Amino acid sequence: MRNYGFKYAALNPGSSFRALHDSIVNYGGNERPKIVLCCHEEIAVAIAHGYARASGEVGLAICHDVVGLQHASMAIYNAWIDRVPVVVVGATGPSDPTGDEPFPRLAPVHTAHLQGQLVRDYVKWDYQPTTLPGVVESFARACKIALTEPMGPVYLCYDAKLQEDRIEEIPGLEFSENHLLPASPSGDPQRLEAVVRDLLQAKNPVIIAGMVGRKAGAWKSLVSFAEMLGLPVIDQGLRFNIPTTHPLTVTGSEKEVLGEADVVLALDVIDLYWAIHRLSERHERLLNPAARLVRIGMEDFTVRSWGEARRLVPTDLSIIADTAVALPQMTMMASRILAGNESARTRIEERVEQIAQRHDAIRARWRKEAERQWQLKPVSLPRLILELQEILKPHSWSLVNTGTGTSVWAKRLLDLREPEQFYAGNPGGGLGHGIGASIGAALAESLSNCICVNLQSDGDLLYTLSGLWTASHLKVPLLVVMTNNRSYYNDEEHAQRLAVRRNRPVENKAIGFRIESPQVDFATIARGFDVYAEGPIEDPKEVTGSLARAVKFVRENRRPALVDVITQPR
Repeated sequence: MRNYGFKYAALNPGSSFRALHDSIVNYGGNERPKIVLCCHEEIAVAIAHGYARASGEVGLAICHDVVGLQHASMAIYNAWIDRVPVVVVGATGPSDPTGDEPFPRLAPVHTAHLQGQLVRDYVKWDYQPTTLPGVVESFARACKIALTEPMGPVYLCYDAKLQEDRIEEIPGLEFSENHLLPASPSGDPQRLEAVVRDLLQAKNPVIIAGMVGRKAGAWKSLVSFAEMLGLPVIDQGLRFNIPTTHPLTVTGSEKEVLGEADVVLALDVIDLYWAIHRLSERHERLLNPAARLVRIGMEDFTVRSWGEARRLVPTDLSIIADTAVALPQMTMMASRILAGNESARTRIEERVEQIAQRHDAIRARWRKEAERQWQLKPVSLPRLILELQEILKPHSWSLVNTGTGTSVWAKRLLDLREPEQFYAGNPGGGLGHGIGASIGAALAESLSNCICVNLQSDGDLLYTLSGLWTASHLKVPLLVVMTNNRSYYNDEEHAQRLAVRRNRPVENKAIGFRIESPQVDFATIARGFDVYAEGPIEDPKEVTGSLARAVKFVRENRRPALVDVITQPR
């Protein structure tokens, strides 16, 4: 672990890895990796996930055998869907149950054959070595596989007896220097140039950006390419792909932009079907039927027969390539083609002006909607986000988590200009992710001087409340702002659609979904974990003062704070 540069190991205690724990705290002095104690394995893996997203390094979590891995499985799935490099180190009771040590009494419930099968469908690789040299080699391979595009989690499992056997000969540990990451595929140059020429000849070309910004600096390549060709960008918000303030962003006008498009370039889009459709009463296709659809990315390398429900979308051209490699090449191609084409450059300049006008109109429309909701009680999400942004202006800050509903308004209203300001998102959709991922991001060295902001939904936090203990224990600079609508409101919306379709009473939509009677007092709970907390706040006039005091506390004490704001559902 030290050889591969791991700074933290997030874990919930388990007897199956007691020997590994002994080595970390005694041989390693609990430094590199430093143990991050969690009260649930889902939190531990989410911390590794959030840390990996914010740091660009591999995250590390350690899980107890069988029961611990089952608790962790949801978070591992989230990391798989989010294409995040995480190494999950597990353990198992002795594979040979006839021995005297170490766990003969617990062996039946702490041993599985093979344990990795539990998560095999949503990790890139799993392995259970039987020798110490196998441990060394498998660790090297695990790190390499996790970081190779498309990135993702891996699982290693160590037998308890192997961990505790006396070492007769130390295996060689200098493995990392000889095993470099493979070069990512750049795509067929002729096909890439054909895409560039298609975009240059198009009247209304469009980019849909999914996970382009998953690598440091990759967003700059996207921005450079879009600027050179005058391309509007629909940002799906899964990574920092382009600043929300950039005049070429047209997110929020998908229906109009895709309806006019004649060429669409989808970059690292996980689910292409829902990128060009939206759900109303039926699946509504947004894309112009005559448009050419081009896809570049690595999604075909992530296909699994288990949990694979993506629709097959016809494309005019599909290229397997790492966009971080392909986009700079395409920019150079475009520069060469445009060098002697004055009319094309003039046409691009005119289109850029039109796109900028649309961008300004979209943001003005959102601001106007925020003003319309300004006095609503409970607090509207637009007002909460705008008030928070105003308070954070003098400080370095990063948005490290948002709930499903909150993310829409956050992307609409926040001025996100730098990648360090946005590490939010959970494409996996598993509840319980937010607090752990926020803590992990706050541990990243790149955010050590930031106020990390978690726009935390109530239903999600109730899954993993003990994450507040870990945040308090670690003293991370984390501001938790509850967007507390006292409901699993997404399901209320589903229930309402179905009630309308079946002619049922719409007022029954909330039965079984509201988090009321009792209403949860998150501020009181947080104070029980020694976290500074205020709330619950329903009066919008009280929001500014509470947020300002919490921000001041986090900034001056480098410790977590929570503000419980009761909000409108959407």
